[in-house]
Amino acid sequence: MEPIPDPLLVMLERIKKGEESALEALYDAAASRVYGLAVKIVNNPELAEEVVGDVFLQVWRKARDFDAERAVPLAWLLMICRSRALDKLRREKRITKNQCRHDENAESEVMNVKSPLETLSSNEMSGYVHEALLQLNDQQRQLIMLAFYKGMSHQEISDYTGDPLGTVKSGIRRAQILLKQIMSREDCKKGEAYG
Repeated sequence: MEPIPDPLLVMLERIKKGEESALEALYDAAASRVYGLAVKIVNNPELAEEVVGDVFLQVWRKARDFDAERAVPLAWLLMICRSRALDKLRREKRITKNQCRHDENAESEVMNVKSPLETLSSNEMSGYVHEALLQLNDQQRQLIMLAFYKGMSHQEISDYTGDPLGTVKSGIRRAQILLKQIMSREDCKKGEAYG
């Protein structure tokens, strides 16, 4: 009996052929893991989101460089993520060093970095992102928070909630689709307001 191929590998092969739908599928399958690693490295949800974008842009551009003999797809993605996150961290430190003079308060500010969940619940959640999240049911909101703001893998969420892995995956996917629809409607309303 032939082994079942890694679905991420199948997606990467399709990306090599220029299939955008395969990139979307890969994003849906792996973005929460990539985000989880990014946020652990940069300790900032906004920067982590930028890192995720950089990672998938690089995957689109460099999919031909992937060698299945040397790495499994998820390990390759996480390696790119680590590299992009460290680059982002170095760049941010350079910018901060150039913009801010170093004083005693700077050290305490660094020590007071908020967790992604705290940041999410503060003014980052203001505006229509907050409204969109409130339109999800409690379970959907919890799944989104755990996956994208706590950086938990599908398996970790399954262990945490006690829900089967398949239920977690489909729940996150449905919540993402719903959020996208809500945000699209909000964008249209904003456009009408300014139009």
